[in-house]
Amino acid sequence: MEATGRQKLIFAGVSLEVCAALPAISATAAGFDAYVAVDASGTFSQTKRQAGLLRMQQAGVIVSDYATLMVEALADNASPESGAVYAALDMPFAVLVGQISAAYQA
Repeated sequence: MEATGRQKLIFAGVSLEVCAALPAISATAAGFDAYVAVDASGTFSQTKRQAGLLRMQQAGVIVSDYATLMVEALADNASPESGAVYAALDMPFAVLVGQISAAYQA
């Protein structure tokens, strides 16, 4: 990861409280900006999920959902990739954004 020069990492895992949380907490401790897509991660119980969320928040991990993280990574709805990103996310407003983006480009 260090060789890429990137500072922002997105995690998800089969088990939120272990597979996503532990690498994200380690990444934060190593100086990276760690994000966890909570809705893209599973869990074995609500208690484990809540404990994992608390541990991550206490460690400075940014907790969000996958769609918000993808839109944030996109950074600009006018970029040429925006239509493909929204389509891949299967978001209902993707069609509207595509129409607005096309209108600005015309």
